[in-house]
Amino acid sequence: MSYLKLVLLVLIFAATLYLIRGNRAIGSKLTENRRNLKAISAQLHQTEDSLQLLNLLALPDLRENKNWKYVLSFTSFPARFASLPELIPSITNQTLPPKEIHLNIAKSEISQLPQSLRNHLEVAGIKIFEVSDIGPGKKLIPTLNRTDLPVIVIDDDLIIDPDLTLKIMIQHNLYPNSVIASRAHHVTIEKNGNIQTFAQWEKQWSQSNGPEAEMFATSGAGTLFTKELLHPEALDEDLYAELSFHTDDLWWYFQARRIGVNVRRVPGVRPLNFIPDTQEQGLWRTGNKERNEINLIRLLDKYGKPF
Repeated sequence: MSYLKLVLLVLIFAATLYLIRGNRAIGSKLTENRRNLKAISAQLHQTEDSLQLLNLLALPDLRENKNWKYVLSFTSFPARFASLPELIPSITNQTLPPKEIHLNIAKSEISQLPQSLRNHLEVAGIKIFEVSDIGPGKKLIPTLNRTDLPVIVIDDDLIIDPDLTLKIMIQHNLYPNSVIASRAHHVTIEKNGNIQTFAQWEKQWSQSNGPEAEMFATSGAGTLFTKELLHPEALDEDLYAELSFHTDDLWWYFQARRIGVNVRRVPGVRPLNFIPDTQEQGLWRTGNKERNEINLIRLLDKYGKPF
């Protein structure tokens, strides 16, 4: 019996050592697997984008299909006029060309647009419109007021990828009842259900694609709107200037949520490619950090919580 006990003890000891080593190996494997999962997740985003493009290649010429027509719209101001020639190729050479390109410039600033640059823009097929000076809101409001087509807005300080509008329009056709954003933040809430300050929102969100009520489109990197996706008051220039001047993204978000519209994010992660020497005049450096907080409170007071 003592011999059997000794054998059993040896077997138990050996089994214990095996389990300890196994657990260490498993722990090491788990750590490695976590790293691999992150890499796989990034690859899946890229694969999803690639599959969308491959599917599109199997389709006929989309430019002749009304479901794929859109207007590309942006605004600019004198401090950025000199950099517009660097922007032009990226918007005129889109894989899926727009039906029209609209450049909205404030009436008070249009005279500062050099004639040579105006000629350059017009030769490139860009239509120039004189509009009311409502800050960044003029990249969308005047354009939506003059067209029934979907409008994709961009900022004048970013070089956009040649397939950006194509990817946005793919998502629009898949999710026609959602605002489509190339980039987005995620609205966060307190334990009591109140919206947190803008500074506390999760920026450059990539954990999900939506559509979600908490997803907040950052429009300048490429965002699609239609009249039907916004409350009619969204096109009221005076009301916009009163409640959300210079914080147009907040305005679009609240006006979409008022009618129950969510945001869908284009899958994948896209870094911003700024045109050199354009950021000194950017909204963030000229007061939007404070304006976002002030206007968020104004909009919450006016319309209540967005979800």
